[in-house]
Amino acid sequence: MRAAFLVLLAAWAAHADRRYQVEHYEVRIAPELAAKRLSGTETIRFREASGPIELDAGGLRIESVAENGRTVAFERRGSLLLIAGRHRSLTIRYEAGAAKGLVFHPDQVYTSFFTSDWMVCDDRPEDRSTLALTVDAPGLVVESSGSLDTPTPSFLYAFAAGKFSEWKSGRMRILGADRAIAGPTEAAMKFLEERSGRPFTRAVYTQVFTSGTVEQEAAYFTLLPRSYAADMAKDSSNLWLLAHELAHQWYGIGIPCKDWSDFWLSEGMATFLADVFLGERFGAARYEKEIEDSHRTYERLKAEGKDRPLSFHGWTTPQQAGGRLPYHKGAWVLELLRRELGEELFWRGLKRYTAENWGKQVTSGDFQRSMDAAAGRDLKGFFAQWVY
Repeated sequence: MRAAFLVLLAAWAAHADRRYQVEHYEVRIAPELAAKRLSGTETIRFREASGPIELDAGGLRIESVAENGRTVAFERRGSLLLIAGRHRSLTIRYEAGAAKGLVFHPDQVYTSFFTSDWMVCDDRPEDRSTLALTVDAPGLVVESSGSLDTPTPSFLYAFAAGKFSEWKSGRMRILGADRAIAGPTEAAMKFLEERSGRPFTRAVYTQVFTSGTVEQEAAYFTLLPRSYAADMAKDSSNLWLLAHELAHQWYGIGIPCKDWSDFWLSEGMATFLADVFLGERFGAARYEKEIEDSHRTYERLKAEGKDRPLSFHGWTTPQQAGGRLPYHKGAWVLELLRRELGEELFWRGLKRYTAENWGKQVTSGDFQRSMDAAAGRDLKGFFAQWVY
């Protein structure tokens, strides 16, 4: 996750109180590479909707809104789609063009965080919904979030379609890059499974290497730049980004934050685990280098007056909720907690946290309770100092 995520946070912060919850999205899209456009039809089913309904629609051109075949009036207000009244489900036809969240190249199209740039949705991270996504792209290789039976935040929905090379073996699938990436990916997956105590939950993990600069974890696959694959081919130790994005399949997707107030539980955790993986693969000196980089970054931020609690509920701007602090202070605090508890108790605590919270939305309090139980003592002093 990089700068694009900060813009998303700004949008989320601006939302009014929405009096509904999406239960399920059924979406069918058809991208056209030459025209740089996408046509879509989706049905949104609501669990609760007291109306009016305010949905995020980016720059989409809305062609029609209907319920049970009957036309429903709608209004556009900036990036919002406003629909009066109460509705159990809505069917929306729309068209999308190139945007921040929908990137076209001559031979491919893919998403980049901003889901409302390619489908109508509720962008709030706390609104988790199931998904059935179909991508009609004849002649192209496709990867997508597909069918999600576990409620998932919409910013983790994604797809890619293009003239990608394709390699698949066992539970590894690689699009747009050499198969040599499979070896270190499998090693990182085994490391994460062992440390978390939880196996990867899908039969296949796909990495899509695209033109451009996207770095996105999505529900059960990852989008990365083709240039990064080239860098890995030149330097086989350049695996931090690969491991970091894979770690989000556990911390960020398997265990999402309740909201962005505890963003560090995703980004700090993924940063720390990527560092530990590199240390185990290349030696202790590599881990010390990586974790010290985070420590130095945190100290610089602190010296600049930019420190704040990791569990921070007073954010009103993207910079307050996001930025580098959750990554680097988060990773450094996890290292300090490991020193406090020792190897055995720390990793026992992480496994307990993972088992107790899989599929749930978490706060820092959930993490603390699991670590308290593993340690057999109250860690409120540590958490008061470093988290709250």
